[in-house]
Amino acid sequence: MTAIPPSIARRSLLLDRFIVKFTGYLILSFATIASLYPVVMMVINSFKIRSEIFNNPAGFPRDWTLYNYNNIANFHSGLMQNFLNSVVISVTSSFIAVFLCSLGAYAFSKYQFKGRDLLFALLLGTMMIPSEILIPGQYIMFAKIGWLNTLRVQILPGAISVFGLFFIRQYMLSIPNEMIEAAWVDGAGHFTTFWNIMLPASAPALGAFAIMHFMGMWNNYLWPMMVATKKEFQPIVVVLPQLVDTQIGFVPEWGLIMAGAVLSTLPIIVIFLIFQDTFLKSVVIGAVKG
Repeated sequence: MTAIPPSIARRSLLLDRFIVKFTGYLILSFATIASLYPVVMMVINSFKIRSEIFNNPAGFPRDWTLYNYNNIANFHSGLMQNFLNSVVISVTSSFIAVFLCSLGAYAFSKYQFKGRDLLFALLLGTMMIPSEILIPGQYIMFAKIGWLNTLRVQILPGAISVFGLFFIRQYMLSIPNEMIEAAWVDGAGHFTTFWNIMLPASAPALGAFAIMHFMGMWNNYLWPMMVATKKEFQPIVVVLPQLVDTQIGFVPEWGLIMAGAVLSTLPIIVIFLIFQDTFLKSVVIGAVKG
């Protein structure tokens, strides 16, 4: 049997690596284009009048116009109230979720109590239940206590996050117990230790979870649509599909919807660009083990 010369084997290996790398880049390029295409079309169509959107939906505008951005002010005070609703709901829910989840994570990661592992397993099990199944019971409960058409009914249910509890707990497991014991020796109480030791040490996980929770609450549609039927309490993502022709009444104003979608997407993009390092760290933080 004739041996393959080393130079030919090396070239064959380099060719195989090139083919694998090229195929990977090609797949990633298609995935990137498929992901960015709807966003690009949204921005482009926001600069078209309605007739051009129907006649030329996938091309560049023949005449670029700010008509949609100017005209959007005619709908519910320019949607400013709905935009502020989204800000209040997302920010408030994120603060509450980070505080409550970090408290629970501290207890489940650093305290030993009877039934701890079983209780934590049961909490994780609730993540397997589709949220849509819980909506009827939650809706009836909040309707009976008179919370419909309020901001608090959109804030509090989303502020309890089992995922956040698990996410932050996994990070806290990696924090040495000696730090907590040293604080106790110095006379610090349970909450003082949590506030002054655990929270600063868990800042990367808290920041990553806060960003993910904020984005989830900002884009939440189903629950706000059901519990907020009055426009003054609706977030921006619920109001946008309701922008219809004021004269006909049922034809969607696609130009206005696209312009509103662009404006409502800007805060998410700005937050991601500012905190992108923290957000990208969240990909691996959940894998930290104690």
